[in-house]
Amino acid sequence: HRIHGGKPMSDLSDQLSPLNRLDPSELIQSDLPMPTSIPRGLLLWLTVGPAGAVLFTITYLIEGAIRPGYNAWQQPISALSLGVGGWMQQVNFVVFGICTLCMAFAWRKVLKGSAYALVYPIIRGIEGLTIILVGFFSQDPAPGYPPGTVLTTHTLHGEIHIIGAFGIFGMITLGLFVIAWRFAGDPRWRGWVAYSVISGLLVLVFLAIFAVAQNPHSVFTGYGGLIERLTASIETVWEILLLACLWAGTEFMRSTT
Repeated sequence: HRIHGGKPMSDLSDQLSPLNRLDPSELIQSDLPMPTSIPRGLLLWLTVGPAGAVLFTITYLIEGAIRPGYNAWQQPISALSLGVGGWMQQVNFVVFGICTLCMAFAWRKVLKGSAYALVYPIIRGIEGLTIILVGFFSQDPAPGYPPGTVLTTHTLHGEIHIIGAFGIFGMITLGLFVIAWRFAGDPRWRGWVAYSVISGLLVLVFLAIFAVAQNPHSVFTGYGGLIERLTASIETVWEILLLACLWAGTEFMRSTT
């Protein structure tokens, strides 16, 4: 071999070749999106969703505390849409739904370059639209609220609300399971796989307990409102913690093209 600077030319070519400097495992994963920090502008759009959820929570907590005749331990959140001042909770639903839709579009950009860029935003989009739906279709009067109201038959209006409410929690659960699968492909977010799955399962468990609480002879009778609030808060807490990680600069595997 020819000698250049005291080293064989074959050794120099080996050192200069990029392929020889890469580990085989890196070559296998080279087609994956690169971990990058999410741009600040996109983070702001993602923040709209959790901000809407926090505003929604604060509003119904205040309304539940000051509304005459309303028992927040027993009555569901949707019952605040009834009676005097019910329009405030209806608006609260609509604003929350719009915020969720904005976040769904942001997730479309965050997950760009993967199959989840379509599936997860659609799930969150359906969730947002359904939240808006239940804002326009209030539930039927609940036992004990508004005071003195007696419900004889269920209305179509109320049935649409019930179907929509269960649809919202269904989308929340499905979304948590789907994004957990997405986290499994990113080493920096492996811990969020278990957290997301557990959160989705907790939604189902609390929802089942809430359904049982509607039975007047159940051990959970009188605590339906509390259980529903715990169910609704699971996704909100998950979103806030996730957003805190992203704002702190934790890199997220996404396409930059």
